[in-house]
Amino acid sequence: MSALAGRRIAITRPAGRGDTLAERLRALGAIPLLTPLIAYAPPADPAPLQQALSQLAAGQYDWLVVTSRQAVQVLADAVVPAATAIAAVGKGTAADCRRVWGREPASVPDEEFGAALPQAMGDLAGRRVLLPCADIAPPTLTEALQAAGASVDRVTAYCTIAGPGAADLAAALDRGEVDAIVLASGSAARQLRALIPLHAQPPVLVCIGPSTAAVCAAVELPVAAVAERPNDEALIAALEQVFIAHGFART
Repeated sequence: MSALAGRRIAITRPAGRGDTLAERLRALGAIPLLTPLIAYAPPADPAPLQQALSQLAAGQYDWLVVTSRQAVQVLADAVVPAATAIAAVGKGTAADCRRVWGREPASVPDEEFGAALPQAMGDLAGRRVLLPCADIAPPTLTEALQAAGASVDRVTAYCTIAGPGAADLAAALDRGEVDAIVLASGSAARQLRALIPLHAQPPVLVCIGPSTAAVCAAVELPVAAVAERPNDEALIAALEQVFIAHGFART
């Protein structure tokens, strides 16, 4: 029996993005709770994005850098010339690039986070890069690409807003019906902070990566484990390890 059997695990990803993880948790006997804490909306001013996509179609960029699956979805109808290389932050985003554009990304770093992209992309001196991202994305990647010599056009492709699952998760927390919460973004961590009184002991929190864990630390949410890689398998492994450590071992 899995260490997760009978455990009620809240998945805070946007609607439709947590279904696969939920299926895998159910197969292990867990009870997934789909409580999306974030959602996405178009940018308030779409003009900069449209202008950048026109320049992309005209072949004015050497690289298109996509750091999330949402960015690929927003750009699904964009024309990406064959001469424009694509860099994807991880395997999931790379798979979406293949599905949407029929293109294999030229660069996918072994370490699946944005800061690893510039080194994986090779010589960027004088290269022009389009970086479509969320409105709240930190400037870290932009600065790293610029430090590597690239000319970067960062443009807001989508806005991150509060999701519809907050009330359901808050009610489940009040009833004590949540054993663990999976956080896949810093935005979800910030939304969760609003649901849990400061200094109150939350359920087990498992983060998809170090950047999400860093946001948890900044808002004073204790993290029980961080997945070794940003994918469902690693999240499940981290959850299992936590519950085994707490005495819920396989039998």
